[in-house]
Amino acid sequence: MVSAFVVHELFGRLRLRIPEKRKDGAYFAELAERLSECPGVTRVESNALTGSVLLLHTEETTATDVARYAEQAALFSVKWLSATPSRTLGQQAAKSLDAFGRGLTSVSGGLVDLQSIFFLFLLGLAVFQAKRGLLLPPAVTLFWEAIRVVGADKMGRR
Repeated sequence: MVSAFVVHELFGRLRLRIPEKRKDGAYFAELAERLSECPGVTRVESNALTGSVLLLHTEETTATDVARYAEQAALFSVKWLSATPSRTLGQQAAKSLDAFGRGLTSVSGGLVDLQSIFFLFLLGLAVFQAKRGLLLPPAVTLFWEAIRVVGADKMGRR
């Protein structure tokens, strides 16, 4: 089986090189077609001249999932130049928080979302600090951040 080497990997993006098949246009055309059938893959770009394949995939899909699919379909065997990729702690936390937020919105029928809860939490902390007499900087800073949470949504930022 042909070997594919992971050249570059980012969240949602995977670039492979297949040096054995470099300049084999027919191979890369068929490969692009077959890889586009991989669950979670949203786009495939191949370049026979460089022996390269770029795969864009959903955030739920990992490079390991794509590699497993390619090996099961007998397209190529993936060789990791470094340790097997995995999501970073930050990526895992963001994905979990996003899933929690979607679940919260779904369970509440759209009445409550994570942003609203975060706003109320910050507002509550600000009131607590104000009652303790700590207006500058704790209470004012917390009020400001609470307003920014709501304002970011209205301005299309998060």
